[in-house]
Amino acid sequence: MARPPKAAPAPILPTSPAAALAAYGRVEPKLLELGPDDLVTVYVEVPKAVSSVLGALPHLREMRDEIVRDLPNHPIETLDELEDYALAAWYADLLYSTPASELDTKKLTEDAAGLREGLLVAAEALAYRDLLDKQRVADIRKGKGHADLASDLIALAELFRGSWDKVRAKTAVEDVELERAADLGVRLLAALAAKPGKGSSAAPKITDAADRRARAISLVARAYEECRRAVAYLRWHEGGDGDLAPSLLQKPRGRRPNAEKAAAAAAAASEAAAKPPADEAPAAADGAPANDAGPVATA
Repeated sequence: MARPPKAAPAPILPTSPAAALAAYGRVEPKLLELGPDDLVTVYVEVPKAVSSVLGALPHLREMRDEIVRDLPNHPIETLDELEDYALAAWYADLLYSTPASELDTKKLTEDAAGLREGLLVAAEALAYRDLLDKQRVADIRKGKGHADLASDLIALAELFRGSWDKVRAKTAVEDVELERAADLGVRLLAALAAKPGKGSSAAPKITDAADRRARAISLVARAYEECRRAVAYLRWHEGGDGDLAPSLLQKPRGRRPNAEKAAAAAAAASEAAAKPPADEAPAAADGAPANDAGPVATA
């Protein structure tokens, strides 16, 4: 009896936009250092690439001491900073994929301000009864400016979520408000990033969304490749890097190169030319030639 196929692992993606924003801030100086020759082509979508990297992190971290001991020249910072690189790439992709129609800073700010105040009042009431962290609530209250407004909404959503089972029956805040707060916060951050000079220093310095995304995914892909090389060397006799996802720089399998596609198309054309005219060929039920070749897709 054939063995059932192994179930695909559930995707692992960041659950905290605030953490992704913070990671991007730590990583951006390295992104600014990248030149055209440092950029690479990644053959999977950014969320899937980030999921692969985050899924591999526990296994890689378990091997850290072994890598340091047996591969002293390996750039261990590629592992130590890999999570930040992945979160930064996810954040850059988030900004890149946010439609321009959703980047109206004025409208977003107006909506965000009212929601922030309502959530803050509710959070302060819960903190007074020691149901939420008083210091975290106080820190959020100190926020000023558009960038802080965006970050505060995200932080409030995460603060409530972290204690939701405990506080949901003791507050008028609804689940849909928390979802809206996280969404508004991210969209406001994207709007600020798209308009340099309008927000605080929290807005990315790389203002072109496509360039920012290309740099961020290149950084994480190159670092992940270094980690895969280390694992492949240390586990060569045990199957190499079988426990890790495929390289982000490797073309997907199962697709024929353009040259092979062209050859296949030429062969199909030659075969069609050698066939008798359509009126001599046996007809199918709908009147078409029974062996009529369909179009050949080319890249």
